[in-house]
Amino acid sequence: MSLSNLRCGRFAVAGICAGISLFALGGAQAQEPSAVDAAQRSAEMQEQFQELSNAAEKSQFLLSTDDGKGITYADILRDPDNIVLNFRWAKAQMAQGNIRGASATLERILILDPDLAPVRLYYAIIQYRLDSLDIAQTQFEKLRALPISPEVAAQIDQYLDAIKKRRQRLKQSLTVSFGVHYDSNRNSAPTDDERLVLGSLQPITNSEDRHQSDFGYMAAAHYDITYDLGYQAGHDIFAGVTGYYDDQVRLDNLDVGTASFEVGGHWRSPYLTITPTLIQTAAELNNEKFLTSRGARLRADWKIQPDTTLWGQTSYFDERYGATPDSAALPLRSGQRYQGKAGVTYAWDNQNRTTFGMTLARKRAARSFYTYRTVEAELSHTLLLEGGRYILGSFSYGIDRYQNADSLVTGSNPIIRKDYPLRARISYGSNLSNLMKASWFESETGQSIYNFLAPISWSITEEYQATSSNIANYDYDNWRTQFLLSRRWAF
Repeated sequence: MSLSNLRCGRFAVAGICAGISLFALGGAQAQEPSAVDAAQRSAEMQEQFQELSNAAEKSQFLLSTDDGKGITYADILRDPDNIVLNFRWAKAQMAQGNIRGASATLERILILDPDLAPVRLYYAIIQYRLDSLDIAQTQFEKLRALPISPEVAAQIDQYLDAIKKRRQRLKQSLTVSFGVHYDSNRNSAPTDDERLVLGSLQPITNSEDRHQSDFGYMAAAHYDITYDLGYQAGHDIFAGVTGYYDDQVRLDNLDVGTASFEVGGHWRSPYLTITPTLIQTAAELNNEKFLTSRGARLRADWKIQPDTTLWGQTSYFDERYGATPDSAALPLRSGQRYQGKAGVTYAWDNQNRTTFGMTLARKRAARSFYTYRTVEAELSHTLLLEGGRYILGSFSYGIDRYQNADSLVTGSNPIIRKDYPLRARISYGSNLSNLMKASWFESETGQSIYNFLAPISWSITEEYQATSSNIANYDYDNWRTQFLLSRRWAF
């Protein structure tokens, strides 16, 4: 699977999309903002699971050889039989996204010297990425018969297994993730520990409503099934089930669990992919069911250039909140949410990809003071490094404008709420194969242990999330540090 073939719709997890706000009066109502915020962060973490998993999978295609920077075709013309120079030129072509050109260069090298195993390995990988599975399989099988290191043999076996699975019309996968995180302000308490009540700014005296930091343990599992409809274009249908649970160490009232189901398909042409999806999500807060969301999403990806893809997405969700012992006013948030997103993804080379997108959304809630419009911009970048390592970074900023004032908060002064949410995040990840060698596991049992551990990806993430608001109740920030382990099986 190449970076340019990332399937944006297949593994996407249904978001829980709740607005972050405070309800000023009453013990139960004071806990409501934390409940809604916990649900929204749960949705964001589910998306991170797949984003990090995809990056780890793509990064395994890169080899730790010279990337050929500085090499030009003029250098090749001056010394066309220089095998080292040609190999570096092939790497440079790959970095530029010219996969077919790199394939031709490697073919020329193998004509000059057919016994160069590293070149043949790289050539086989390129054929795999070009979906020339017969050629790739032949090259991998030739390499497998040579005296090669256990690490290379394991890599070849993975590609041969992947070729076998790619030829299947029915494909299934299971992804399991475990992680731990720390939040500096888990309950989203106001920055200045003050709250507006009936238009009067009052200090928060209850320690449980002030800033509460906490550790949490996360677990997620996603099962995906895809059936190829048999068309040359590659049209398919898919379904997926996701379960997620976030258990807080101290703040048990913020324990979140979600289950979601989605079904859809991909319609493909040489330049356009259309992905319709139906989604249903149920969520629990502190073991109490508090949200059911049903909706649909339609996405289109248009590859206007080999390195440039325009994309757009529209969605509709009907969100139904139920009252819980800690959040009696949650049903007031029930209603419909409409969202449109559009943007562009540019692949600078084989290792760098930048995405810019704009989001317009509207939530129509049961009460007008929970009805709002959103405008948001997001910039993200993916960097794939040698040896299966990767870096993901993103920054987003937006504005939420609410329809009417909440008199229980603002009193007789009709202040219309405006929030300015900001989020910055960076992740670094790799896989366990970079921390161990197959030669350490010499026995047959040891090799089985290595084959299980090596594909496990790990990542560490640092995130800053803040909302600046014209009402003190909704002004908050939070630092999150997260460590995640993830393992994917395809069958």
